[in-house]
Amino acid sequence: MTRRTSMRRYELVGRREIRLADDVPVPVPGPLEVLVRVRACTVCNRSDLAYYHYYGLRDHCAQGCFGHEIAGVVERVGPGVTRVRPGQRVFVRTPLTTGYADYAVAREVSVGALPDAIPFAQGAILQLLPLAVHATRGVTLGDRVAVIGQGPVGLMALRMAAARGAAALTAVDLDDWRLERSRRLGADACRRVDGSAGELAGAGEDFDVAIDAVGTPTTLNACVGLVRQNGLVVMLGTHHVDTKVTVDLVTWERKGLRVHSSAEPTDTARAGAMAVAERLAAERADELRLDEILTHVLPLTELPRAVELLSASRTLYPDGEPAPYAGPPPKVLKVAIRP
Repeated sequence: MTRRTSMRRYELVGRREIRLADDVPVPVPGPLEVLVRVRACTVCNRSDLAYYHYYGLRDHCAQGCFGHEIAGVVERVGPGVTRVRPGQRVFVRTPLTTGYADYAVAREVSVGALPDAIPFAQGAILQLLPLAVHATRGVTLGDRVAVIGQGPVGLMALRMAAARGAAALTAVDLDDWRLERSRRLGADACRRVDGSAGELAGAGEDFDVAIDAVGTPTTLNACVGLVRQNGLVVMLGTHHVDTKVTVDLVTWERKGLRVHSSAEPTDTARAGAMAVAERLAAERADELRLDEILTHVLPLTELPRAVELLSASRTLYPDGEPAPYAGPPPKVLKVAIRP
């Protein structure tokens, strides 16, 4: 069979400027790398949109991979790859090249097996699974857990906290439509707030764990108030817009709080989270409720429309500054792009 040598690929070339190239070389996988034929790539509601809107304004927005939530089929493998093989269905945690293309390259450690029963458009959402696995590593049997923000990553964290044996799950969000999905995904209580510090503080108290799945100074500081003495605060939402956050260290010290992020800082952590994610996808896929998270599927050429749909979001603007939106994009959670 003749291998393709060229492909289509969207490129982020400037602030709020993406360009479709029709004839770029198909990347070649190097040692311990995998070439994946992309069958779906979901738009990241936080990173992709921050890169798009803040390219040139934040240094890190030119360094991350625009289009990193991929599901597809292994096309080729580089030297040393042993975990996956050509023809295998996979999902990708963090690729080296964009998934808004016909093909993408990823490190082997970032590739997980995708069961036949999971459609590719839903499978791309599994990129969030190892992230949520690692983020909830501090949740223990019987914990009372609050998750602030019920976008895709917050909903996945909700499912993972339940899987780890949380006794009570409280979902907090600005949007009733999202909170209804939280109920269907297992939230025991739902709290609708307006996003202000006062209302967030009223969401409860004495939680064992509070997970910030939004990533703003207000939501992170709210988590500090929600947890008990020696409670755990989890930073899951990425602070791409407000990159510097001020906290009251006296309060942190007085409460003796623990804190960790969702980031997997080493390949050992990445491999461990991916191994758990693969088992969950294979054995408990129905419990992940991916069908509740995927709301739109569009062709590759409609990536600009997908970005526009998801950009109607308050979190794309600095915390506390005026914004044209009061909350998240209406009735949109995850948008999959299909080449």
